[in-house]
Amino acid sequence: MKLKTLNELFILEGMEDATILAGHRGLTRPVQFVNISDAPDIIDFSGENHLLLTTAYAFKDDPQKLCDLIRQMNALNCSGLIIKLQRFLHELPEEVRLLANELSFPIIDLPMEYTLGEVSYHILNFLNNHKAEQLYYALHVHNEFSDMLIKGFSLSSIVEQLGFFLKRPVLLLNHRGERIAYGHDFRKTSMKQTEDEIIEKVSENLTAAREGTSFNIPSNLDSTIKTFPIQTQRQNPSILTIIDAQSLPYPSSQLAIEQACNVISFTLIKEHAIEENARLYKNNFFADLIEGRINSEHEILSRCDYYGLKDDQQTISIVCNIDPKDDDYASIHNHEKMVSELHNSIYDLLEDEMVHAKINGTLFTKEKYFVLLLQFDEYTEVETEMIQSFLERTQKHIETDCTLSFGISNQVQSPVHIPVCYHEAVEAIHSGYDLKMEGFIRFYKVREIKELLSMIPQSNLRELYESTLKTLAYPKTKEDEELLKTIQVFLDTQCEISETSRKLFIHRNTVKYRIEKTEAITELSFQDPSDSLRVRVALLIGTLLDANQLA
Repeated sequence: MKLKTLNELFILEGMEDATILAGHRGLTRPVQFVNISDAPDIIDFSGENHLLLTTAYAFKDDPQKLCDLIRQMNALNCSGLIIKLQRFLHELPEEVRLLANELSFPIIDLPMEYTLGEVSYHILNFLNNHKAEQLYYALHVHNEFSDMLIKGFSLSSIVEQLGFFLKRPVLLLNHRGERIAYGHDFRKTSMKQTEDEIIEKVSENLTAAREGTSFNIPSNLDSTIKTFPIQTQRQNPSILTIIDAQSLPYPSSQLAIEQACNVISFTLIKEHAIEENARLYKNNFFADLIEGRINSEHEILSRCDYYGLKDDQQTISIVCNIDPKDDDYASIHNHEKMVSELHNSIYDLLEDEMVHAKINGTLFTKEKYFVLLLQFDEYTEVETEMIQSFLERTQKHIETDCTLSFGISNQVQSPVHIPVCYHEAVEAIHSGYDLKMEGFIRFYKVREIKELLSMIPQSNLRELYESTLKTLAYPKTKEDEELLKTIQVFLDTQCEISETSRKLFIHRNTVKYRIEKTEAITELSFQDPSDSLRVRVALLIGTLLDANQLA
């Protein structure tokens, strides 16, 4: 077996806190035996590859004798000298330091809290026990990575360090099989093809990769890639891939990899907690937007832009809900942990499906709903079909016994009107539940609301119609008719004043005046999503009631 070097001993207890005083270049000297002695004739008991541990009591008043000892030990190819410096010498004489550097003969200072016997015991075990050495190395790896974790090192730095320890290319993928960190080997241009092939192989069989598997890649059939699961708070683990992990350089071992995986896991959990905090802020903003607590249009657009929602694109809202089930489902909701795990798994599923479908959008949550805001340059039938397919795939890929239903809004021209499309999507999902459906996908359409309204007694419809529009319910003047027409077009254009004025061929200020007057008559506000929806429904009721009933 290849002899250990002096440099390898620094992973041991006692040695990890030791200080190299001189002869740094000689740390590669092999070590085979360990002696402890304070006798003046210690050289008579030393030989090749011997490491001497001493307090240097015999040399405390004669630095020259210590120099002579170093020359003799160097001539015998001894490994080095470990001195408990603070016991008698207190400091290394300058002539001794210069000689040791000249000869590249290592001199190491052992801290006072460790005894020579303890350190000798650890070194001998290390030299003579292969398994113990691997355990020491694994503990060393664990301590190194734990220290990096405590000091806040990034995930990239930790993975980089793992590749250095193992002397193997290391690549960390998330639960979707996407790269999130890599060792220095993958920084080389020559490794780009290897990286792509690994990611492709993992993506082909994510389940096996998450559990831990081995495979080969076309560009390097001589090497085996092995995957290790990295558990986090997500339902599915991240994936650590190591090339040639079966033949690690001595003294690395699978145990060392496991220790590193644990620390990587903690780091990912920490980063996930940071993401959760950011998600909370994002959802608070969405709740403020929907509930009308943000009054400034500039602030709405600015904060929407921060979350990736652009003002120059059309926006639709998709509301997702876990379908209410029988008593078993109800009992789940009595257990907070199970609810949280289910909620997180659905959130991850929606995120994953958005990434795979390459859909441009942002995911929020509001109370029990998951809300996807998707944006398009132009929302056409093509996009409608794409969304239908995307949501059907999502329903198929859910890994629990629950089913998902989706309500989809019409498009709005600006993020300012997101509350409108959100309520449309909620209305669409409610309409499905009213029809006792589950696992459905429903688009918000006027005809659907008409179908529901036709199920309501006309006396109730008339009461809602009159209480909402008040004197405008039965327009008697041309001005009343103009007010009704204006609010109809205003709502049809998603409350866009400029678009309303263009369609009616009137000035913007005229539109504003008519809207304000309508709000005064009805005592409702078009800025309030609930009021706006009420007026929409009332206008729709007006098309259902015939002229005789309105007279």
